[in-house]
Order: sequence, then C-alpha cells, then structure tokens
Amino acid sequence: MNVVFLKEKIDREIKLHHLAALYRLMINNEDELNAKKILDLYEKQQKEEIMISFAGHFSAGKSSMINALLDDDILPKSPIPTSANIVRITSGGGYARVYFRHEQPIQYTEPYDIDRIKAYSKDKKAIKQIDISTSKKIIPPGCYIIDTPGIDAADDADRIMTEGSLHLVDIVFYVMDYNHVQSEVNLEFLKGLQDKSIPYYVIVNQIDKHDEQELTFKAFQQSIEQTFKQWGVTPEKIFFSSLTDSNAEHNQFEAIKNKLFAFLNGKRRDIYTIGPSVKQIMAGHKRFLEEKYEEMEIEISDGEANSAPDTNHIEELNYQLSALLKEPAEVEEQFIEELNQTLKNAYLMPADLRDIAEAFLHSRQPDFKVGFLSSKRKTDEARKNRMENFLTALQKNTETAIEWKLRDKFTNLLKVNKLSNTSLQQMVQKLGISLTEDSIIGKLKPGAKVNGEYVLNYTNEVANEIKSRYKREALHLIGRIKEQQVSANEQKIAEIEEKLNELKKAHSQHLRVENLRNNLYEKLDQLEKQLMLNEVEEATWEQIKKAVEDSNVTVKMAEENSLGFESTGENDKVAVVPTELNKQHKAMTTEKIIDNVEKVIQTIKDSPGFQGIVEDLQRKKEKLEDQSYTIALFGAFSAGKSSFANALLGEGVLPVSPNPTTATVNRINPVCEKYPHGSVVITVKNEETLKNDVKLITKNVSSKEGDFQELLEWIKQDNIQHHEKLGNLYQSYLRAMLAGYEDIKEYIGSTLTVSINEFATYVADEAKASFIESIDLYYDCSLTQQGITLVDTPGADSVNARHTNVAFDYIKYADAILYVTYYNHALARADKDFLTQLGRVKDTFQLDKMFFIVNAADLAENQTEINMVTNYVKEQLVQLGIRIPRLYPVSSKLALREKQNKSQLNEDMQFFENEFYQFIHQDLSALTAQSAIWDMKRAYTNMAHYKESVNMDQQSKESFRLQLQDKQKTVTKIIDKTDTTIQEDQLIQKIEKQLHYVLERTSIQFHDLFKETFNPTTITESGKDAKVQLWKSLEQLIGYVGHELLQELRAVSLRVEAMENNLAKEMYDDLIKTTNSIDDTLTFPKYEAADLATPVFSIAFESVDLQQFDKALSMFKNTKTFFAQNEKEKMKDKIYEQLEPLISSYLSENKSLMTRDYLSQWKELVTIIKREMKEQLQQHTNSYLEMMSSHVNIEIINQKLSTLTVILTNHDIRMDENEQK
Repeated sequence: MNVVFLKEKIDREIKLHHLAALYRLMINNEDELNAKKILDLYEKQQKEEIMISFAGHFSAGKSSMINALLDDDILPKSPIPTSANIVRITSGGGYARVYFRHEQPIQYTEPYDIDRIKAYSKDKKAIKQIDISTSKKIIPPGCYIIDTPGIDAADDADRIMTEGSLHLVDIVFYVMDYNHVQSEVNLEFLKGLQDKSIPYYVIVNQIDKHDEQELTFKAFQQSIEQTFKQWGVTPEKIFFSSLTDSNAEHNQFEAIKNKLFAFLNGKRRDIYTIGPSVKQIMAGHKRFLEEKYEEMEIEISDGEANSAPDTNHIEELNYQLSALLKEPAEVEEQFIEELNQTLKNAYLMPADLRDIAEAFLHSRQPDFKVGFLSSKRKTDEARKNRMENFLTALQKNTETAIEWKLRDKFTNLLKVNKLSNTSLQQMVQKLGISLTEDSIIGKLKPGAKVNGEYVLNYTNEVANEIKSRYKREALHLIGRIKEQQVSANEQKIAEIEEKLNELKKAHSQHLRVENLRNNLYEKLDQLEKQLMLNEVEEATWEQIKKAVEDSNVTVKMAEENSLGFESTGENDKVAVVPTELNKQHKAMTTEKIIDNVEKVIQTIKDSPGFQGIVEDLQRKKEKLEDQSYTIALFGAFSAGKSSFANALLGEGVLPVSPNPTTATVNRINPVCEKYPHGSVVITVKNEETLKNDVKLITKNVSSKEGDFQELLEWIKQDNIQHHEKLGNLYQSYLRAMLAGYEDIKEYIGSTLTVSINEFATYVADEAKASFIESIDLYYDCSLTQQGITLVDTPGADSVNARHTNVAFDYIKYADAILYVTYYNHALARADKDFLTQLGRVKDTFQLDKMFFIVNAADLAENQTEINMVTNYVKEQLVQLGIRIPRLYPVSSKLALREKQNKSQLNEDMQFFENEFYQFIHQDLSALTAQSAIWDMKRAYTNMAHYKESVNMDQQSKESFRLQLQDKQKTVTKIIDKTDTTIQEDQLIQKIEKQLHYVLERTSIQFHDLFKETFNPTTITESGKDAKVQLWKSLEQLIGYVGHELLQELRAVSLRVEAMENNLAKEMYDDLIKTTNSIDDTLTFPKYEAADLATPVFSIAFESVDLQQFDKALSMFKNTKTFFAQNEKEKMKDKIYEQLEPLISSYLSENKSLMTRDYLSQWKELVTIIKREMKEQLQQHTNSYLEMMSSHVNIEIINQKLSTLTVILTNHDIRMDENEQK
C-alpha cells in the first residue's frame, strides 16, 4: 500500500454534513463515546488537521525519539506516568495546557518546566491529555505530533486502542526496543492498527545494543520480517535507529526524520484520511447498539433464550385447564343423575308389601280386635307384630331397592373418576337410613277408613319420605365427593396455570424481543443511510456546532509557579465492595430451614428404618441452631481496632488507646450462666511464657539463661531496659514488666475474675498488660446476642513473635476476619507481612471470610479523598495477593456516637453491617443448610422406597431381601478394596511442588528483602560503625527470610488441607456413584469437610550462626562504592549463595514433617469415611428389612410423602422418579 497516493473512495465522499448526521444519530442513541469521536473527526476535517502519532513500548525511547526528531527537548525524558493520557505537540502557541478529567484545563505559558507539570500525573486518573504548543516554528500549522502512553502490557495496548486518539491519527510511528521487537504485546498492537486501516511505520530503536558477534544484523532483520509475516503484520517500512550513538551502523535516524517532515510539509490531502476512522466508529456504534439491545433482551427474557412458544401447546393446556375446572361439577352431575335414576326406579311398595302395610293400617283402627272375645293384651300384641312386620319388610325392601344400588353405583363412579380416597369409600359404604316406628306412624291419617285408596296413598307417602331422606343423605355425600374432586384438581390446575402463565409471559417476552430487534434493525439501517444523505436539517448543523463550542472549554491560566489542583471527583465514586456469590438458601432463612428439618424428623421418626436419617438430620439441626461465631479483629495498633470494635458493640467497652507494646488477646463473649454480664476473666502468662518473651527480646544483648525471676533481676541490675541494641518497643516492654511485677507476681500462671470497671486497667495499663495472656469479657449487647464472640488480636507489629501462631489459628479457624486500617496510615512492614499471609491463604477457604475496614473515614475532607484512600488500600491489597477485597470505608467514632444516641446509623457503617451480618447469618450456614436439605431429600426418597416395599407380596419381599444382602456384600467389598495410593501420591506431589515454589518465591523475594534491610537509610557509616549497621541489617534480613518461610509453610499447609478434603470428597462421591450403580436405593449424607490439624512449624534459622556470613559482609568498603557502584548486588548474591542451602534444608525437613503428618491424617480420614459408609450401608440394609417386616396403612405413608413433598417444595426441590433413584 502506498500511503501517499492510495485513498479509499469513502474518504473523498465523507463530508461535514455526513459527520453532523452521524453525530446527531449517535447522540440520539445515547452513544456518547462514539459521538465524541465523530465530533473529533468533524473538528479535524473542518480545520484540515494532520496528526502523526508515536506509540510503542514504554522503555523504547519514544519521548526521546520525538525530542530528537524535533531537535528540541519538548518532552520529559520519561513518559508521564498516567493511565490514559496523551501529549499533543504543535507549534505557534508557546504554552503547555493540562486537561483534567473532572476539572477545568490549566495553561502554563513559556518558559515552563515540563517536569513540574508532570507532577500532576501522580494521581493516575486525574489527567486526560496535555497539549504542548511551542513558540518555535518546528511543526507546520494544523499539524500535530501525538505522544501516547508507553505500552507495558496487553491492557495498556487495549486502553490506547479504545480510549486514545487513534481515530484522529493519520499515520503511526511505532517505536520498539531492540530487545522487545517480537513481544506479543507489540505485535498485537500493530495488528490492531492494521485492522483499523491506519498506516504505520515501525522504528526499532536502541540498535546500539546490537552485537554483530552474537547475531548478524541481516539475520536480525530477517527474524523480524519472518515474525511480522507470521503475524500478518505489514508496516509501510521498518526503520532502525539509535539515539545514543549517531554513528551506529544501520542507524536510519535521518531517514526517519526525513519521512516525518515529508509528511508534515507535504500536501495535506496526500495523507489526510478519516474514512477508515468513520468506518471503525460506525462499527463501534453498531456494537454499542447491539450490546445495548442485547442487554434489554436479557432483561426482558430474564437471561434465558427467547423463542416463540408453541400455540398448540397453549391450546392443549387451556383445554386441560377447562376440563379440570369443569370436572367437579360434571362429577357431581353424574352422581346426582345416578341418584335420581336410582330413586326414580326404586319400587319400594310391591303388592305383598302393600298387603303387609294394609294389615298394619287395620291394626291402627280404633275398633281393631283379635278374635271375638279378644283381650286388650292380645290386641296390643297383634298391633305391635303387624307394625314390626311392616317395618322389617319395608327396611329390607328399601335396602334392596335403593341402598345397595346407590352404594354400588357410587363406588363405581369413584373408581371411574379415580377418587380412591379411603374416607370417601367408607362414607359410601355407610350410606343409608334407619327406619323407625315414627317413619310409618307419622304418615297415618287419623279417622281414615282403610280401603284400597287409603292404602295406596299411605304407602306412596311413606315411600316418598324414604326416598327424600336417601336423597338428602346422598346429596351430602356427593358434596363431599365434589370437594374431594376440587381438592384433587387443585395442584394440577395450579401447575397448568403456572405453565400457562409462563407461556403467556414467554409469548409477551417474545413479542417485545421481536419489537426490540426490529427497532435495532431500523437503527442499524439508519446508520448506514447517514453517509448517503445529500444534506441535513438546520437543527443537525446547530447541534454539532453547539457541541463544538461546548467542547472548547474555558482554559484557566495558571498562576506563576502554581502547580496545585483539586479534583472534585464527584463522578469518581469507587465501587470497593464486590458482589457476593449467589447462595441457594438465601431465599429461606436459617430459622425456616431448622423448622423444616424438625418437621421432617417428626414426620419420619416413627417409621421403621429411618433412625439413621433422623440422626443425620438431628446433627445438622443442632449445627444450624448453634448460632455461635468467632470474629477475629486484626490490624495495626494505630488503626483504631478497639474503636471499631466499640462501634460494632454499640458501646465504649474497649479502651480506645491500648498501649502498643502489649500483645494481649481480648475476647468479648456472649454471656452465660457461669459468667453473667460484665464478668471479666483474666488469664496471666505463666513463668515459662514470660521467660521466653524476655529471652526473645534480649537475644541481641545477651544469651542469658535462668528462670523468669532471675532474668528480671538481671534486666534491673544491668539496665537492660535502656540498652541501645533494643528498639524503643522492646525497651518500653521491659520497663513495663519491671514496674508491674510486684503487683502481678502472685497471679502468674493463673486466672482471676474482676469487674468490668477494672477491665480497662488490665488492657491499657502497660505495667499490668505486659503480663496478660488473654482477657475474656462477657458482655450482653446486640452483637453478642447473635452468638458472636469478637476477638481483638494483638496488632500485626506485636512485640511477641509467639502471637504469629495465635494469628494463624484465628486466620484458619475464625468464622470471619476483620482487618482494620487507618484512612491516612501507610501500611507498615508488619502489616504487609500479615496481609501477604492473608493473600496466600485467601483462596483455601470455602468462603471469602475477609472484610477490610478503612477506619476514620470522617477525617477525609470529601468523597474524592475517601476514594483516593480506598483506591490506594485496594491497590496495596491486590499487590499483596488479596484479589477482589471487600473494602469498607467507615467512621467507627461516628458510628459509636450514633448508636449511643440511638440515632440513625450512617450509610457507610450501615452498608458494612448489612453485608457483614448477611455473611454471618446466611453465607456461613449455607453448606450445613444444603447438607440438611440433601438429608431431607434422602428422607423423601427412602419414604418412597418404603411405600414400594409395603406394596410387595411375600414372595417379592423374600426375593428383595436376598438381593439386598447380596448387594450389601458387594458394596462392602468395594468400599474395603478402595485403594487410595493415587491420592497419597497426589498429596506428596502437592507438598513437593508447593515447597519448590516456596523456594523459587523466596529467591525472588530475597532481592526486595535485601533492599529493605541494606539501603542508604540503614547503612550510613563507614569503618567500625558500618560493621555494626551491617550486622544489624544482616540479622534483620535473616529474621525476615525466616519469618517469610514460616508463613509460606503455614499457607502451604492450608492448601494441602484443602486438597486433602477435596480428594476425600472426590473419593466419597466416586464410591457413592459406584454403589448407586449396584443399589440405586442406597443414599448417603453429603461429605462434610474434615478438620485437619496443621503441623507445628518452627521458625527458620533460629539457631543459625551469623558468623558464616562474615566474608560476605567484608565486601563492604564504603557507602559510595556500595550503593553508587552497585557492590551491594555482589553482597546480596553472596549472602543468598550461603543462605540457599539453609533454606533448602529447612524446607526439606518440613517437607518430611508435612508428608508424614498429612499422609497419617489422610489414612485416618479414609478409614473414617469407609467405616461411616459401611455403617450407612448396614443401616440401609437393616432399614429395608425392618420396613418389609412392618405392617402399616399405606395411607399413612402417603400422608408422610405428601408432608415431605410440601417441605421440599419450599426449597424448590421437586421429587420425581428419577430423583428418587
């Protein structure tokens, strides 16, 4: 491609009115980013500006190249360290103008110091762009040289591609370092330029580094060309240059300069191009619209794929719904029809029964007598006999003609309509009426003469009354049947209605999505049409002209020597807290899950064979009910830990200014029967602990031996507490011990209980606190009432190294960790060490339990300052290995005052507490809750199997029993024969690899640790005085390395423990899968992670003889040669050369310790898993045998299944046949 002459047709055709139309369209579509780029092109075309950009690797000498080409030191010798700014250079103005992201631009007139302007860029997000217009006529009017930020990684390249001014650039000169030509970042960037159709030249700078002896220049050239060819990268030309050696062979600096000025001074139209940029911006706007509409689609369709629902399916469901809704009435109609038909056809008074009735009627006549000389007794007996004869015959005929027929017909109708309800069947079998004397006497007509008509009327009335009574009874029964039918259909109706609603919703969503897509297609079509317009409306011109005016912001003229600026940062809010993971059980509280678990227990506990599941559920329930949590509070002494703890407690419980020399663990516990509110239990250190504390502190002074009392006497006599070799922290600690010993000596190694009023003195009084191991305060408040124990740990810079063990235990076992830092407090080394450890272990926990607090946020002047601090802390945490930290700026002072005054809590503290308590009460119990839900599901599955076993006949049960016992034997063998050699090898390999990486990291970290201990602030003297400093620095260095190794081992141990549990779970799950292939009715509880013991590691190099490093230290001559002539590097290498075998030996010893400990725990864990699985298997077998031998009403099992179904439905679990298996 010839950049000077080849032009696309689109370039010639794009006019200002096309750009105005595109701008209006993009603004209307709310795409401000691409609209701004079109506006830039509009101004560029209007002013006929030429822009030539220099880009490249940050170390390639890009700024120096521009200075050299322009023959003037316009740019600083290193690029401005901002994240996304550019520098535009032109001539004629004599100023430097700084454009801020959120403030008015500031202009400095010549002469100015570009290095001073560079100070603005300390806030990486503050500067957007810098324009430099020299008073010298170096660059022709309307031409710009653009210096882009240096590229160091793929994200830099992407930033320049997306945020930079490449859309305005006509030509790019890409500067590469001689040693980084084939860098993937470089090649990707060049490919990006090519994709955007931007002409570019490659400058390979610093060729003075080339050594012809190592590689011929021709071979070097060929390798570049070969790489470019492989990548499909085709620059206009490749130049080679050296700015430090103008005589270097192959130096084409002058050719580069000639090419640049040929462009600057040549015909503008020959290189001017906006066509490709317009196409790229239009493509970008198209992507913007597509993404925007895709988001809208996702929002409409709830993130699911949207397709047109099947209308036939909708019709079918509507038909089913209509049928179900009509069914109860139709069933009722069937029963009534059968009832009416039966009653209508029932012939209750046949001739023989009428004759009996007539005899009965005669007996009721006043003149009725038996025989000629009948006595009254005989007459009464005859009357009674005739009445009984009539009642008996009538009752019998009624049963035959009505009762039995109705029962048969109703029973048949129940079967036809699948209403196999036991209670209904019983009601049908009981359907009937009882006839009494009143039934026949009540229809008698006093005074009526017995004749054929009277007999007929009387028997008809009796028959009708009987039918009426049957009808009333039957209608009542039909009403119950109808209710049952309605009830039976309710769930089906609900399911169909739910499906219909989903389909209707889907249909509505589909229509809305279709409308959206049509709208998108219309907008995309409009986009293409903008370049076909011959003219635009006046309003379009006015809009873009106004936008041009608005973009030309007023420039503030800088006061002389003024460099200060303030960023309002109103729109620079920092999102510092990541969104938590979705927890399945969040929709249901822990209390509700506990309630449901209890319901399941009550449902199944009296069923044979369910004892094992009941015990499992009972354990989960107790675990969920045990609402006790340990929250560990960490942070530097000056970070306001105690103040923050008080803010959480809502009362000023802890003294807010504890002495920073102490190392006491303070626990605020929930009250109990033994320790009511306000009880304080103080544990005093024992003599052995105190002796070790003193020996550790004084080891640089002397290796004095003796018991604690003897050491204390030595300190007093020799004034060790004022020894120059001790730091201020240690001196203060020893003075406190001397001052407090007499008062505390009788309590050494014991505990004492004091009142809350004395609590503060033991915490804040240095003389007492130095002897205290821990303090337990039992305090009743809203925090402790939630089962929370708050542990205020020793600060990261604790005087007592022994407390690193305490810290590690809390890191491992605490339910949550709160790390408090101060809003204007730089992280000290101890803080960084502790945070680095948190970073090492963060990913080994099942949940992210770490919360980072930026305290005293109320001291910030504005939100911008808070954002700057939180950003700084966040960056620091990320650098220390804590990715995506939960970060909360709060004011504990303000929060405590608000709680004490019972006023509304401020937004920041409220936000933190909401997140924190959500984690405590929901996230922490999630795993147990899920395990409990699984066990409830097991209960349902086993109940379903129980039902199947009850329905078996005796032969099937015997067959099943034999199969069950065979399966038990098979599964037992599989469990027993499970080999874990592979897992053991994996654990060994994990430990080896992890410790290998520890060695590698230590060798890398050693460089930084050496710089930290051997630097111009620690080594300032010469001669003998320098030796003292060197030995002190060496001791500190060895101590740091030893501490780092110890922390690395602890971190590795947690990773190994996590892996051990993962391997155990995989083995367990694999065994379940295998056993289920043999017996699909066999269920097991969820795997619960084992609590593995971490080995106790000793700190490295505790007994190392530092004299072995004497030769390395003797390499020091004086500070000048040591620092200026880099002798320190030789010393560093020499020390590490001697230290590396000691490091390897330490790691090797602990590799053996870890391998032995973790393999032992693994074997024990495997044994436990196998034993528990076999116990579960035995329970399973026994349960089935017990089930099959039990006799229970199937309806009771159905009721239990129904109850379990309702409970599981609450957890969005639906059981089907596959799930039961």
